Amino acid sequence: MKNRNNIVCMLAAGMVLFSCEKPIVVDRVNEGDYANVTTLTATLRDVPTRRTTSVVEMRQDPFQTTVAVTLPRAPKKGVDFTLSYDAAYLEVFNAQHETEYKLFPQSKVSLQNDGVIVMAPDETGSYQLGLTLEPFDDKEEATYVLPLKLSTTTDGVKVSEQDHLVYLVKNMSWQASVVRKEGEKKIISWIEVNNTNPLNMLQFETEDGRLLTDYVVLFAYNINYNRETGEVYVFSNPQCQYILDHYDEVVKPLRERGIKVIMSILGNHDESGLAQLSDLGCREFARKVAAIVNAYGFDGVNYDDEYSNAPDLSNPLFAPRSQTQGNRLYFETKKLLPDKEMVSYQYGSALGNAPVDGIDPSEYMDIFNGDYGRRAVPYGNSSLASCSYQSTEFARNNSLPTTSEAEAFVNSDYGFWMTFSLWNAQGRKSDWDYMNILSQAVLGSPLKKPAFYYPETKSLATQPIEW
Repeated sequence: MKNRNNIVCMLAAGMVLFSCEKPIVVDRVNEGDYANVTTLTATLRDVPTRRTTSVVEMRQDPFQTTVAVTLPRAPKKGVDFTLSYDAAYLEVFNAQHETEYKLFPQSKVSLQNDGVIVMAPDETGSYQLGLTLEPFDDKEEATYVLPLKLSTTTDGVKVSEQDHLVYLVKNMSWQASVVRKEGEKKIISWIEVNNTNPLNMLQFETEDGRLLTDYVVLFAYNINYNRETGEVYVFSNPQCQYILDHYDEVVKPLRERGIKVIMSILGNHDESGLAQLSDLGCREFARKVAAIVNAYGFDGVNYDDEYSNAPDLSNPLFAPRSQTQGNRLYFETKKLLPDKEMVSYQYGSALGNAPVDGIDPSEYMDIFNGDYGRRAVPYGNSSLASCSYQSTEFARNNSLPTTSEAEAFVNSDYGFWMTFSLWNAQGRKSDWDYMNILSQAVLGSPLKKPAFYYPETKSLATQPIEW
């Protein structure tokens, strides 16, 4: 440290000597090139989610949230903002996302203070403005767009290119009553569908009638490459295809009880892969995935970057494996499925912390799952509430829940506990015992012992459980 300081002093002395010998001439600067430096750019976000696009699930009760405006630095003068309902933006949004959403009725929208926000000279963040949405009158499952536009007439302040805060309002009144309490932790169960029927998740029910599992991830469909047609496509093995062919019998009962069903996609031993598609390949594969998700009523997508071979870089659909391309696939998929949830698994190269086209990862990734025995890490503006506290692998007895760990989870800022291969051994009682530990910690109620289970994926037949 002493030598380093001496060098700095010698350099400083040299600069002083040089300045005495020769005057420094500064050319005239075109100040117009720097005009944007003095202009402040305002951003409007939903406060709880920190997003510019936020999904709302409407059931029987009104929905309430808050919005706020931020500036990069204090404006040194008062700034007036107006938040307004912008029906014309529906067409723009649907065109950008290739969707056909309806417009959320303005009559069901209430903005505090008529949408007027005033920011003081010394503030960089506004007060939180209240927003209330009234529930639907019907029970049709559909998604509506609520576009809110931010504007200002204050000199020296402009609104960011993302001048709209968009709420995607999903009518969930068709769903059976979900008795989750606000802020309660959630369980996300990854199901190995080759030997476990997803309907088994209905068997993990508390004594007071609540389901322990919030999310079921169907593991797994595959990404593959068809050399004859030159296309990357989604492959379904017989078990996965059975689920698609029997949506009403397998998927619908889960969703009606409030469980979200996520389609997982895994590499499958060829040159296609989830983190090695080119930008073109990402867009084309995302369209195929979106078509399946929309057709079969899934609630979201997971990508698991494993078991893929090296890509053929002479093929325009492929690129060198990287987190950049993994993020790009999530981004392109979320763009086509903005009202669905993107569930990540932090393993391999399928995702990273870098933005895509300037868009923060929090805008296109919703839930972060860590590998077994690891805590998940939030990316971008995401919070720990979107992350798993622990990941349990039941088939290998890896990171099994204990009472102390379950209680620590409940008292943490993390939002999820992940399980994989639950009841992979067909109704194994020890799996139920461990889930009972989670149930008592998370829901404050023990599980009731189920009378039966589903032993096969490709069947609705049941077997009794002898306790």
